[in-house]
Amino acid sequence: MGIGVSLRDLRHDEFGFLTDDADDSFRKMCQEAPADALRRGVLQHGHTMFNSLQLRRLVDELEGLRSEEMTPAISAILEAAKQAIRKSGYLYFIGD
Repeated sequence: MGIGVSLRDLRHDEFGFLTDDADDSFRKMCQEAPADALRRGVLQHGHTMFNSLQLRRLVDELEGLRSEEMTPAISAILEAAKQAIRKSGYLYFIGD
């Protein structure tokens, strides 16, 4: 099982959930990120939570990827981050 992503609102209520693809493209992209990238902090075997301020940086990082790096799973997580920002919420990454 790959990384799961829970979309949480301001009160931490879940309003959506998605998972990485079969190739674990989001997890691999995070592991291969530069050391100072926010996405490098997503834990493969633990839980990571980014608030709406941190998600703005994650959105910038994901939008900066080359088109060949943007898989459907990464694109879905990018959209989830934007939804969470609109709700002043969080993305909660759940490692396996």
